[in-house]
Amino acid sequence: MRAVVWHAPGEVGVDDVPEPRLQDPDDAILRVTTTAICGSDLHLVRGKLPRAVPGIVIGHEFCGEVLAVAEGVRRHRPGDRGVAAMYTACGRCPRCLAGQHARCPASQMFGCGALFGDLAGGQAERVRVPLADMTLAPIPAGMVDLDALFVGDILATAYTACVDAAVAPGETVAVVGCGPVGQLILACLQLFAPATVYAVDPVSQRRAQAAARGAVPLDGDDPLAQLRAHSGGRRADVVLEAVGSPAGLETAWRLVDTGGRVVLVGLLVDEPFPQSAGQTWLRCLSVHSVLGRPYTHRDTLLRLIQHGRLRPAEVVSQTCGLEEAPDAYRRLLARATSKVVLRP
Repeated sequence: MRAVVWHAPGEVGVDDVPEPRLQDPDDAILRVTTTAICGSDLHLVRGKLPRAVPGIVIGHEFCGEVLAVAEGVRRHRPGDRGVAAMYTACGRCPRCLAGQHARCPASQMFGCGALFGDLAGGQAERVRVPLADMTLAPIPAGMVDLDALFVGDILATAYTACVDAAVAPGETVAVVGCGPVGQLILACLQLFAPATVYAVDPVSQRRAQAAARGAVPLDGDDPLAQLRAHSGGRRADVVLEAVGSPAGLETAWRLVDTGGRVVLVGLLVDEPFPQSAGQTWLRCLSVHSVLGRPYTHRDTLLRLIQHGRLRPAEVVSQTCGLEEAPDAYRRLLARATSKVVLRP
């Protein structure tokens, strides 16, 4: 079968790879009908993820049709449609029962290499889904792939960030980075009724998209001065950093008010904190790292999508075939597009 494979830093190809097969009693084989390139996939492509070796089948955002199930699978049957969470979980261990699915001993991330379980990803014609009864969520009847696709990662991550930030009505919130995750954070924030939302991004098109979602756009030149001009001199109560870069972190620490909360949403690998622990303590800042919780929130998100409260497909900037993936990655790395969906 054909799949998107990481060859070396900056090099992605579409190769023939072995067909996935049922290995464990709780496995399913999914025919992928829609998959997406995530911003964290770009970290892998750039060579930033530790222990990554050439030959990784990339991708952790995908949905499709069940082709086969092993004898232990009860929730899914061939012909069913399902959307995968970005990482597996058993749903039975103490950590899963406590809602800490990412800490499940059986947790593996699709398409991210040995550090995350060495599980083949979903940018492929077919994929093996371990722990299928938990990892796959049924797609509601009548819902198209593009609406369901992102509950497994970026929409769940955006919603988790808003929940973990404990955004309260009347608070001032700033979102640093208005790429796909930042745009979905802005969409989710509307459910939490903050007083004012500011959106920081150097790209004018992204700021325009943020403004269409009701945010006050700030460019990258001096966002703190712009925020203060709008807010009567105050900084933000909550800042959500949705880039995962030193510049994004620096901006987040500048924008947050004393006693405020910084929520780290963008994927970070070895970036330093912009202030020392002592300075952060003196400012009474709370810093919280977010990994999306699709298992906790996907049912809620699917209902919100069904009722028109969230429209995640709006962040898609390009749709193409699987064979066009290398060019799509080049465009993403050059910031010529923002969210690419692949149709195997």
